Amino acid sequence: MAMTHRIEPFAGLLYDVGRVGVMSQVVAPPYDLIDKSRQDALYTRSLYNVVRLELNRDPDRYASAARTLGEWLTAGVLKCAPRPAIYLYSQFFEIEGRPRRRDGLIVRIHLEEFSAGRILPHERTFPAAKQDRLELLTALDTNVSPIFGLYAGAHPALARITAELATREPALEVTDDLGIRNQLRPIEDEAAIATIQRELESPRIFIADGHHRYETALEYRRRRRAAEGDPSGARPYDYTMMTLVADDDPGLVILPTYRVARRLEPETIESFDRRAAPLFAVEEFSSPEAMRAALAKAGQGAIAVALGGERVKLRLLRLKDPRAMADAMPGAPQAVRRLDVSVLHALVLEAIFGITPEQVKAEGLIEYTIDAPGALGSVSSGSASGAFLMNPPTMGDVEAVSEAGAVMPEKSTYFYPKLLTGLVLNRLDDAAPAKA
Repeated sequence: MAMTHRIEPFAGLLYDVGRVGVMSQVVAPPYDLIDKSRQDALYTRSLYNVVRLELNRDPDRYASAARTLGEWLTAGVLKCAPRPAIYLYSQFFEIEGRPRRRDGLIVRIHLEEFSAGRILPHERTFPAAKQDRLELLTALDTNVSPIFGLYAGAHPALARITAELATREPALEVTDDLGIRNQLRPIEDEAAIATIQRELESPRIFIADGHHRYETALEYRRRRRAAEGDPSGARPYDYTMMTLVADDDPGLVILPTYRVARRLEPETIESFDRRAAPLFAVEEFSSPEAMRAALAKAGQGAIAVALGGERVKLRLLRLKDPRAMADAMPGAPQAVRRLDVSVLHALVLEAIFGITPEQVKAEGLIEYTIDAPGALGSVSSGSASGAFLMNPPTMGDVEAVSEAGAVMPEKSTYFYPKLLTGLVLNRLDDAAPAKA
């Protein structure tokens, strides 16, 4: 397969609807949103649900996923598209009662190291998650789900292609469990593909979602190239599947990601107000609803805290002096220090509660959710010691951090809606069968 452009069409692996029935039974949310109960429900939903590849539950889950993929390819459950294409992926949803639409282009994009400055991360990653994704990618030689990337700049030619395609019937339409309508339209026209390649050749791309999978793709490529003696010319594994969305798309939504701490020291909770007072203006609330309303009104620069005990403490924090962040993170760019999530990690979790960055990365102590009532409820019920709420960062915050060559703390952004897994897959070794 000759590949010479940054952006390439690809012959995607697609479900044969005649074999699997209703598509809504075989797609899944991203793997990091699938807990054990959701995993079991997806297994029950269909023998062909993509969770059996993306998050297999068998004892040897990577080998089982590889066997499953091989069986599906042999049986025709998944079929290779007859022609290479770029796919227009449209999502229709509501936010606060208002209808939204977000359009993206699912492409095969040439992998580049972050040091090249053309594809940039914005969040830190977890080692365990990267190892998991690497073992799966090595077993399948297939991208099961696309990375979510954002590109900047005005591209009227792309807008014209999208507008024209939107008038056509989708090749695939799926309404997911959240009521989000997902549509897929292949772009096979050579002139349209050439326009997309030209328009997206030079813009910087910011990774919105899928940092672990992108870093995994880089490592997978290094290993494949080393094993093959660093062959000349592009190989399929030099690329990865990515959905590219304009950073000014009207359907681009960032939600806040809250932190829930399962275990905090009781004496630190008891002395929280005294410990926080030198750094923060602390406001007390009697109800979660009043605290959340005050947080929303405050905008950026405020952190809401709920702490367990005999009586739940509800507090809103505002940093007194930004110089405290310069002292706490002397090596970090201003674009990182000004983030609410940075203030939370450096001055609340670490300085007050003694939770180190290493403990956060270890996973287990801090959990992440977009469900504010659920986070606060876990403190009220006693299943968690603390919950920490913030307003979401802006797209400008994300770009400023990336352009500074820095990253945000883990799970700083939640781009909504998530990309559905199972609409199209991308093989990374065109000639090789799936491993059995």
